[in-house]
Amino acid sequence: MDTIIGLGQAGCNIADSFAIYKQYEIYKIDAGLEGLKETSFGNFPQDGIYNMPKQNSPEVYEEHCPDMTYFFKDIKGEVLFVFGASGDISGAALRILEYLKHCDINILYVQPDLELLPERKKLQEKATYYILQEYTRSAIFKRLFLASTPAVEEHLGSLPLVGYFDKINEIIASTLHMMNVYNHIDSVTDTFHEPYETARISTFGLVDIDDGTIKTFFPLDKVREMRYYYAINNKHLETDGDLFKKIKQQVKDKSKEGIKTSYGVYSTDYKENYGYAMCHSSAIQTREEDDVKPG
Repeated sequence: MDTIIGLGQAGCNIADSFAIYKQYEIYKIDAGLEGLKETSFGNFPQDGIYNMPKQNSPEVYEEHCPDMTYFFKDIKGEVLFVFGASGDISGAALRILEYLKHCDINILYVQPDLELLPERKKLQEKATYYILQEYTRSAIFKRLFLASTPAVEEHLGSLPLVGYFDKINEIIASTLHMMNVYNHIDSVTDTFHEPYETARISTFGLVDIDDGTIKTFFPLDKVREMRYYYAINNKHLETDGDLFKKIKQQVKDKSKEGIKTSYGVYSTDYKENYGYAMCHSSAIQTREEDDVKPG
């Protein structure tokens, strides 16, 4: 994921959380952003910012989605497209993604607190949620990462109103970033393998190394595959005689549930040890309140 593209307020804020890491090129699309450069040929976006004309409904955003060819002209390879469906601008998401079809597209879809959405936005969110899954299962997108704001909040504990969304955005971005880093460096030891081609709907989260508890950022059903990432202080790796036994047991416990499980152990200079998990499913993630049959 070399390029992060945020759409709407939620997507742009999470893109900003990724911006602290030098590995990524950041692009942001929203109404009200400052970033248009006046030229003799007209107004063009600059510095990875596109100020989308303000519209008053998702349908109008979709109908009047501008040509993004120029904005995306330097993007290639793997991208992470980040957005939520509570904002009207999300209506333009699929139209925008058409301009990225030359790339390997990963989607990070951040689900809002559905109980707080007005009825019109619930319908919009529902349509987006299921369309993304169907497109991902059809391999139009490489992977769909699901995250739920209420689920992340539950794992973080009490959060003050000021900075509430900043904390949620930071933990989502940092967790996904760390696993991306470990996918690109050598481990001390690992049992990783190529993931199932059909298991493209995913979530991720944190692992308590002491007891093996996994706190995922979305309640993913019918998990088919799970990857553990253990970031361990290098001194602990040299002195803790029980650590490797504990890691292997945690992996074995999940394997007994019928989940294809693998792990990687990485040496770090951090004082604390950290655990992360990535979960994959082949199944459409239905919700009881939506009354939708799985595909």
